[in-house]
Amino acid sequence: MSTPRHHVHADAAAVATAAARAVATHLAESIAASGQASLSLTGGSVGVATAAALARHEVDWDRVTIYFGDERFVPADDPERNDGQLDTALLEGLGGRPTVHRWPARTRDDDDVDDAAAGFRAAFPAPADDTPLFDVTILGMGPEGHIDSIFPHSPAVEETGELVVGVRDCPKPPPERLTFTLPAVRRSRHVLVVAAGEGKAEAVAQGLGGAAPSDWPVAGAVGMESTTYLLDEAAASLLS
Repeated sequence: MSTPRHHVHADAAAVATAAARAVATHLAESIAASGQASLSLTGGSVGVATAAALARHEVDWDRVTIYFGDERFVPADDPERNDGQLDTALLEGLGGRPTVHRWPARTRDDDDVDDAAAGFRAAFPAPADDTPLFDVTILGMGPEGHIDSIFPHSPAVEETGELVVGVRDCPKPPPERLTFTLPAVRRSRHVLVVAAGEGKAEAVAQGLGGAAPSDWPVAGAVGMESTTYLLDEAAASLLS
């Protein structure tokens, strides 16, 4: 596993610009090495801004497979779904070139989040060894250090076996979600944590300081080859 490092930028827009540039570089490296690349996108304000900035880069999208780090378990047309926001920011402009794997949506007949998680696992089985699942994972972060839908002191943060789980009783609405777990995130070649604002400063300090992931989930988000926090000045304000 890699040692986390950080870069500080002037503001949230600069963070998104730098993150998109890093993502495009990593994707190009993976395509050059193996002919394909995989990317896990994230929602949230900086995550969506990063996706929008990525749309301005030249990427061989026909060779890229895209996942979403987590999703709200709501109907497909619900505006709270991450994929709708990311469609607008990035995917609609790519003309169907990347392969996109979306999380199941809640329907009248399929309304159990654990069954939905099991269905996703069955549809996209992962190798049992330590083969990377993603070339690049982008992660936003909450002020309490949650990433994807992995919250402190939750069953999801304690999960050590499954790569995908359903989330119930989420502390932020909506209460049910689907998420990749820390074991899945750790099977990313490159992890990019994007954060802006003073409210993220403590979580940034805890994540970079090696806190317990059960307390600060972002501390458990470590890439196989690199882990990079891209921060604005406010989010970095507690770093020495």
